[in-house]
Amino acid sequence: MFRKLGVSIGALALSSCAQAQDTQPNLFEGQWVNDRDSAVTFDVTDGLLSGHYQTALGQPDKSKKFPLTGFVEGDQITFTVNFKGYGSLTSWTGQLTADEQGDYIRTLWNLTRDVEDAAEDEDLWQSITSGASDFRRMED
Repeated sequence: MFRKLGVSIGALALSSCAQAQDTQPNLFEGQWVNDRDSAVTFDVTDGLLSGHYQTALGQPDKSKKFPLTGFVEGDQITFTVNFKGYGSLTSWTGQLTADEQGDYIRTLWNLTRDVEDAAEDEDLWQSITSGASDFRRMED
């Protein structure tokens, strides 16, 4: 039946998913915490992401909030934090999904730390770290 209309079932499913996402443009709004106890707050306006990140790791004061910027497209997200004053930047890219515990964002991240110019030849590749993190909605 669908072939007569020139539409595949897969195309209909993708279209339905896209329409459902369009009706929920702020899927990421609010506070989230990752598997390393760092917290993030997202604000979304027309696909542009802003907010702040509080790290539970490393040198920064754990109460310090670092601004973030990024993008949202449907259930996909990407954002970057400048840990200003601490010599590092981190970017996360991922997708919103759910399991029996609720919504979560599965991400991959890349962190780069500043390397002094004189040490770049030996240390530049070692200055980039990659990993994965899941973010869960914080309970009110």
